[in-house]
Amino acid sequence: MMAWLSIVLVVFGNVLYHLGQRSIPREANPVAATLAAYLVAFIATLATIPFLAHGVALGSAWRTLNWSTLLVGTGIVAVELGFLLAYRSGWLLGNASLTANAAVAVALLLLGALIFREPLSATRVSGIGLCLAGLWLVTRS
Repeated sequence: MMAWLSIVLVVFGNVLYHLGQRSIPREANPVAATLAAYLVAFIATLATIPFLAHGVALGSAWRTLNWSTLLVGTGIVAVELGFLLAYRSGWLLGNASLTANAAVAVALLLLGALIFREPLSATRVSGIGLCLAGLWLVTRS
């Protein structure tokens, strides 16, 4: 049950995210918009503490983090600025997200196989082919 609820949360968050990114005024500075979004994200994260961090000493939890947190933070900033600039350069709402997510899916399937030894079956390779075909179809118009 939690596996599907977590995916619903991801979908809900992505829909809010893309609607918000697409609606940021053109005259708004991209860095100021990103900083403001992070302030909201910080407050929203603090609000989750009673639900997701109960019984956890946050002070000691910091010691369990490693270099991967730097990758996540850098990735978040790249995604935020990338989508904002993509929408400003004329990408359509559905095309930008679909194009980026199809490309990410292909990259992560390959990286998962190379780095984490995740299985790369004929079905998964076929999925990569379908992603690339969909990407080609979406970006044609």
